[in-house]
Amino acid sequence: MSYPLFSKEWAEAFQQKVNNSQPYREAASGWEGPVLFRVEPDGPSLWLNLWHGTCKEARPATEDDAGRAAYIISAPVETWRKLHAGELEPIVGLMQGKLSLDKGSLVSLARYSKAAKVLINTASEIPTEFPGATGEKPSLPDQQRKPASPTSRPSTGNGAPLNRPLKQDSFPLQLYQKAKKLGVWNPADIDFSADRRDWESFEELEQEVTLHLISLFLAGEESVTEELLPLMLVMAREHRMEEEIYLTTFLFEEAKHTEFFHRFIDHVIPERPDLTRFHSEPYKKLFYEELPGSMQRLLTDPSSQAQAEASVTYNMIVEGVLAETGYHAFYTMLERNDLMPGLRKGVELVKRDESRHIAYGLYLLNRLVQHNPKLWPLIETRMEELLDLSLQIINDIFDRYEVMPFGLTRDEFVEYALGQFRKRMRKLESGETLQADDDV
Repeated sequence: MSYPLFSKEWAEAFQQKVNNSQPYREAASGWEGPVLFRVEPDGPSLWLNLWHGTCKEARPATEDDAGRAAYIISAPVETWRKLHAGELEPIVGLMQGKLSLDKGSLVSLARYSKAAKVLINTASEIPTEFPGATGEKPSLPDQQRKPASPTSRPSTGNGAPLNRPLKQDSFPLQLYQKAKKLGVWNPADIDFSADRRDWESFEELEQEVTLHLISLFLAGEESVTEELLPLMLVMAREHRMEEEIYLTTFLFEEAKHTEFFHRFIDHVIPERPDLTRFHSEPYKKLFYEELPGSMQRLLTDPSSQAQAEASVTYNMIVEGVLAETGYHAFYTMLERNDLMPGLRKGVELVKRDESRHIAYGLYLLNRLVQHNPKLWPLIETRMEELLDLSLQIINDIFDRYEVMPFGLTRDEFVEYALGQFRKRMRKLESGETLQADDDV
C-alpha cells in the first residue's frame, strides 16, 4: 500500500520509521527544532518536530506552522521524487538551488548532513504516491555546455617522438610556466624556531587541536603524493605531452608539501606522537578507500569515466574542498592569534601550489566532458557523494572537543567548505576555457 506524499498516513508512517532508526538517533543527536517541507508551487506540506534523534510529531503542515518552523524547505514535486529515489543528496540539492531554503541557515543545516541523508533514506522506505510531476530542467543540459579548447590526442606508435611542436599556449603548459616561477620553494628554508616556542606555550587542549589538524594535513599530503602516478601514466600512454610535462611539477609539489609537514613535526614537536588516532571513520573512508581506489583504478581502467571519477576525487574534493578549507581555517586561526609564523608561511605556499592543481583538474574534467558529454551526470553525482563525506570529516573534528581553542568555530569551517564546493561546481558547469591566471 502506498500513501500520498506528505499526507496524514504518510507522516504517521514516516514518524514511526524515524523513531525506529538507530542510525538517525546517532546522526541527529544534537538536532533540535521543527522543520517544514513544502511541495511548490501549490502542493502538500509536512511538519516535523525533530528533537535529539527523535521525531516528536509528524503531520501535514498548517498555515500557522511557517512562523514556528526553524527551517522551511521547498521544491517542485520532481525534486522530492528524486530525493525519495536517492538520486539527489539533500544538502547538495540546497546548494544547487534544486531545493529552496526559505527559512534557516544552510551552514547550520550542513552540520547535520549525515542526519539529513538518513532522514531521506528513511523516507524512501515509504511507498509514496507523488502529485503530478512538474518536470525539472537538468542542472546543465549537454547542449548548453560551452566546449573547452580541444586537445589533440596523437598516437605516436611504439615510442616514436611526438611529430609536432609543443603547444606552448596550451593550458597545461601555461600552468607549467607558472609552476617554474612560483612553485620552486624549499621547505628546508623555513624557520620553525618561533613555532617551537609557540608550541611550548600552548595549553594541553591547544596542542591537541593543533596536532589533530596537522595530522589530517600530513596524512592527506602523503596520500595525494602516493596516488598521483597512475594519472601521470595515463597521460603518458595517451601521448598528452603537455599534460605530462605539467604533471611532473604537480608531483614535485606534492612531495614538497609532504616534506614541509614532516619538517614541522620534526622541528616543533619534541616526540613524534601517533597521529593516526585523529583519523575518523569518514576520514579513513575518503583517504584510505575513495582516493586510492579511484586513482589505482586508472592502472587497469584508463577510460574517460575512470579519469573523471579520479579527478573529481583528487582535484575537486580532496584538494578543492577539503584541503582548501583546512588551509584557510588553519591559516586564519594562526594569523588571527599571531602564532607559528613558519607554519603560516608554509601553508600560504602550499595553498598557492594547490591552486594550480585544482586548475588542472578543472581543465581535465572540461576536456573529458567535451569529448563525452554523458560524463557530466557521473561528475555531478561523484561531487555530491564526496561533499557529504567532507562535511562529516569537518563535523567530526568539532564533535571531538567540547570547546575549540584559537577562536575556531564549526560554522567557519562548514561555510568555507560549502563555498568551495559551490565555486568548483560553477566552474565545472560553465565549461569555459580556463586561463592560467583565472581564480579557480
